[in-house]
Amino acid sequence: MEREKFVNKVRYTFGGSLLGLLVLGALGLTVAPVAAQEGLEDFQYWAQLCASLAEEDKYEEAIAACDSAIALNPKDVETWRDRAGILLELQQYTQATAAYNRVLVLQPDDSLALADRCYALSQLERYDVAIESCETALRVDRNWGEASPALAWYHRGRAFWQLGEVKAALDSFDWALELDRDYSAAAADRCQLLADLGDFEGALAACDRALKADRRWSPSDPATVWEIKGEIYIALDRYDRALDAFDRALALNPENADAWLQRAQLLDRLGRHGEAKIAYDWVVQIQPNSSLVLARQCANLNRLGSYEEALAACEAALKEGDGIWGSEGAAFAWMHRGNALAGLGNYEEAIASSNRAIALAPDYADAWSNRSVPLWHLGRDDEALAATERAIALDPNSSLAWYNQGRILKDLGEYDAAIAAYDRAIKGDANIGDRPSLAQIWINQSAVFLILQEYGNALTVAQSATTTAPEQVAGWYNQGLALMALQRYEEAVEVYEKAIELDPENADFWTGKGMALRALEEYAEALPALETAIQLNPTHPQALQTLEIVRRELQPEPPPPDAQNVPPEETLPEVSPPAQP
Repeated sequence: MEREKFVNKVRYTFGGSLLGLLVLGALGLTVAPVAAQEGLEDFQYWAQLCASLAEEDKYEEAIAACDSAIALNPKDVETWRDRAGILLELQQYTQATAAYNRVLVLQPDDSLALADRCYALSQLERYDVAIESCETALRVDRNWGEASPALAWYHRGRAFWQLGEVKAALDSFDWALELDRDYSAAAADRCQLLADLGDFEGALAACDRALKADRRWSPSDPATVWEIKGEIYIALDRYDRALDAFDRALALNPENADAWLQRAQLLDRLGRHGEAKIAYDWVVQIQPNSSLVLARQCANLNRLGSYEEALAACEAALKEGDGIWGSEGAAFAWMHRGNALAGLGNYEEAIASSNRAIALAPDYADAWSNRSVPLWHLGRDDEALAATERAIALDPNSSLAWYNQGRILKDLGEYDAAIAAYDRAIKGDANIGDRPSLAQIWINQSAVFLILQEYGNALTVAQSATTTAPEQVAGWYNQGLALMALQRYEEAVEVYEKAIELDPENADFWTGKGMALRALEEYAEALPALETAIQLNPTHPQALQTLEIVRRELQPEPPPPDAQNVPPEETLPEVSPPAQP
C-alpha cells in the first residue's frame, strides 16, 4: 500500500492568468512580468486573480498571475503562500519549498508555512529536514490560518514513518487526532501503520474512525480505507468481510485497480475461480499493460482449465507488459506459462518454461513443484520425484509439493508413501481453494484408500472433501464407491444423487446410483438410472451388465411346465368331502 494516499492537501484561496516570464535572481524563482497594458499594473488585481484561478484548479494560469503580483509587490506574504500552495498541487516540490522559504523570510513565525514546507520536503525524501520544519512549526505555534497544529503533527508522523521510526510516527498521529478528532487522514494512516505492525483490531478501530469522521482528506481516500480493511480481514481469515470491504472500496472508486486485484486474488484463494476471472478482467481493462495483473490472470485461467487463454495472458505479461512484477518476479509468469503448456499437452515446452522460472529464481519452491508435473506426464518419474523433493527442501510447508509427490507415488504403486505425502500436504499451506485446495488433497487420498480397500478411511477422507468443498463432484463419487463397498446402499444412493446434481451428464454417477438401487432390490427405480447411463455412454460395461440383471428381475416369472394346461381356478369343479361311514 502506497503511504502517500492520505496526505492532507491544505486548500487555499488561489487565482491566476497566463503571462510571459521574468526571473527573480535572488530567489532562483521564475515569475511573469506585468503586461504593458493600461490598468494592469495593479497588485490587488493580480493577487486576487491568482487566488480565484487556483480555486478553479487552473494552476498554470494561477502561477502566472501570482508571478505578476509578486513582480509588483515582492514582499507580500499571502501571494507567496498562494504560489507555494499551487506548486504543491502541481507536485513541483522543489519550487514549492523555495516559495515557502520566501514566506518564512518575510514572516518567520508562520507555522502553517513551516508545516507545508515539512510536507514538501517529505515529498523530496528529505525526511530529517522535514521533521525539523514540522517541529519548528509546533514550537512557534502561530499563524496557522484555517489549519491547526494537527497538520504539523500529521506530516511529522508521515516523515518518521518513512524513516522507519514507527513509535515516533504513531505518537505523532495520536497527537494529530488528539487535537483534531475528525482528522480522517491521520486516522487512516494510523490504521495502515497498525496493520503493518500486526495490531489488526487496533487498525480496524482506526479505519472505522477515519470513515466515520470522513473529513480532511481527498474524495478517493474512503475507498482506500475500505481497501485497507479488506487486507486486514484477509489477515484475520475473515474472508466474507474482506470481500465486502473490497466491494465497498470499488463502489466508491470503480477504477481502483489494486482493490480489483486483491478481490480477484482472494476469490481465487477461496476456490471461486469463475468469479475471480471476472475481477481479473476488470483489472486488465484498467491496467492492460501490467505484467503483474496479466500474470495473475494467467494463473487464474490455468485454474479454470482455459489453457490457451492462460498461455496468451502469460506471454503478454512477459512480452508486452510493463515489467513490474510482484514479489515472485517474472518467474511467476514463466512458471504459469509452463502450467498452461502442460495443460495443452506440450510437456517438453512446459519443462523449458519451468526451467526458465527456476533460472530466474532458483529457490522458488512452486516452480520446482510445477516442473514435476510435465516430467511425470512424460514418464520421467525419477526426475519428477526429484523436483518435488527439491521443492520440499526449499519449503517443507508447501502443500503443492507434497500433493504432487503423492500423485506421483500413487501412480508408481507406492500407496503407503502416497498417503503419507497427502497427510503432509493437508498439514501444509493448503487452504480452502488453492495451492492446492484441501478438497483436492482429500479426494486424491481417498482414491488411494479405495485402492488399498481401506473403505472406512476412504469414506472419512472423501467426506472431509465434500464438507469443505461440496461443489467438488469427485468427492461425492468417491464417497459413493466407499459406501457401496461397505454395503451401505441407501446412503450410496443419496451420495450419487448429489453427484448427479453437480454433473448430470456423467454416466458413472448414473451407473453407481443404478447399482446401489439394484442392491436394494429396488429394480423399478434402478431401471431409469441405468438406462440414462447407457444413453450417456452406450458401451459402459457395468451399466450394461447391471441393466441386464435389472430387466431380468423385472420380467414376470413363467408358470411351471405341469401347470400350463390347467384351466383357471374359477373353472375347477368343487371337491366334495368323503362320506362318513
